[in-house]
Amino acid sequence: MTPEEREQLARVRYGIITILRASGAVLMLIGLWIWLGDILREGGWPAVGLPLFIAGFFESLVVPQILARQWRTPPGR
Repeated sequence: MTPEEREQLARVRYGIITILRASGAVLMLIGLWIWLGDILREGGWPAVGLPLFIAGFFESLVVPQILARQWRTPPGR
């Protein structure tokens, strides 16, 4: 693999991780809004908002770490 190809791959992977973090944060906000706000029904709707919040949390904080660990270059290379 040439240095240019490695750099392009690193840019793509960085973009994927950035998009995951941003979309997870948006999903957390939407879940919080549904959970505590009056958007879907008066007084909030925890049964819908809480799972969305948890999914966004997982997508924003856990999945990028798993991908980064999987994509990490071994120390010998």
